[in-house]
Amino acid sequence: MLANLSGDVAIADIAQACSLSVSYFARAFRRTMGVPPYKWLMSERIRKAKTLLSQSRLGICEVALAGGFVDQSHLTRVFRCTVGQTPRLWRKEAGTRTD
Repeated sequence: MLANLSGDVAIADIAQACSLSVSYFARAFRRTMGVPPYKWLMSERIRKAKTLLSQSRLGICEVALAGGFVDQSHLTRVFRCTVGQTPRLWRKEAGTRTD
């Protein structure tokens, strides 16, 4: 899933590659990782977006697409729910952060 973070990741395809049913894969993933596959994927995409926001001059739209989000509004919505602020504000304050 990490190798195709910016692409379309279908749980059914991953389950099939592991020779498992979708439901068994999802349960096993959750037991192993502590979160469902989709939630894990979104947290990894947010992590990548944070890296791109802090280490590049890409626009928010380019960060969204490079991070696997559908568009800028999708990134902003998920980022705000996860981080508590918009990507733009987070980027602006990132120079004073130690996280």
